[in-house]
Amino acid sequence: MTTRKKSSRATIADVARKAEVAIGTVSRVFNNHPDVNEDIRNRVNDAVNELGYVRLRNRKRPRESNDRRVGNIGLVFFGMEDTLVQLPIVSSAVHGIERSLASQGYNLMLANIPNGDRTPHFISDQHIEGLILKGPNQGVLPSEAKRSLLSRFYSIPYVWLMGRLPNAVGDHCNYDTEEAGRLVAEHLNEKGHRRTAFLNPKPGQIQFERMKASFSQHSARLGHETSTLEVDPPSSIEWPLPSITLQNNVDVLVERWMQLPKAKRPTALFVPSDRTAVQAYAAFAQRNLKVGEDVSIISCNNEKPLLANMNPTLTTIDVHAEVIGQRAVDQLIWRISNPNQKCHFQNLVEPTLVPGNSVKQL
Repeated sequence: MTTRKKSSRATIADVARKAEVAIGTVSRVFNNHPDVNEDIRNRVNDAVNELGYVRLRNRKRPRESNDRRVGNIGLVFFGMEDTLVQLPIVSSAVHGIERSLASQGYNLMLANIPNGDRTPHFISDQHIEGLILKGPNQGVLPSEAKRSLLSRFYSIPYVWLMGRLPNAVGDHCNYDTEEAGRLVAEHLNEKGHRRTAFLNPKPGQIQFERMKASFSQHSARLGHETSTLEVDPPSSIEWPLPSITLQNNVDVLVERWMQLPKAKRPTALFVPSDRTAVQAYAAFAQRNLKVGEDVSIISCNNEKPLLANMNPTLTTIDVHAEVIGQRAVDQLIWRISNPNQKCHFQNLVEPTLVPGNSVKQL
């Protein structure tokens, strides 16, 4: 077995993907939990060595306490497929959480609960001081009566990460979706585009919907003729939700764009994620159309692993996911120290434009 040079950029999500296990399993291996068999433990350790992953251990001395919760923070993914944590934007946020917790003397414990039907051991065993929650971004949360898991969450200091459903309560750390929509509208305006559209393959996704509203508002302010191309919303929403947009949904929307009269066809499309942009590139290529010439595309997230081989280079919005993870830790530590504060707080990181060659100058 070859051990690679240690890399500070490999994340716990990368280890899970390499070992072909859930991220919670990696966490249990790292924390020496007894319910992990030897084969899986070896796979995780092999992945750590092959990736050169460096576990970010506590750099501060732990606080003196007999309370077994002290120094432990939980990160829980729920209501989404296991592949959620493999998305580059989520992996970047996790990296920010890991780094921030380690620098402040905390240990990270993780769990992935796609169906939301069980309680992580570190919650049931009361081994944590606080929680960072990443739930689904579509639909609504079930009532606490229907999902006892939510009651367990709400009994511990917690903060939501990158998306909080309308009926969810509590502190929240995210990027500023309104600012993202404004940046896109103004960039397209500067490039001379006056007919634009928001391409939405996942209606009801709260991050997408907020960007759509902002983009439409600012495009109208700039005098653009703006429309929305979107598929029908799902008839029902059940956990676990898929984490990746279906290619067919993007194909349908590109075909709909092509069927518009050329004089009315949007010259530029705002797609709400880099992964959707990758799918849109493929859909246009299959129809012998070139992005950056026949149609302009601008995206959101700045997920560098997805952007590396895109031609032309993609113009996108950097949401600074790693910083969001760091801010979530800061907010959670504040909440742990102020458990009786009734007000809820929302921390928004301001996104920035990353120009590429996918938006044509008209």
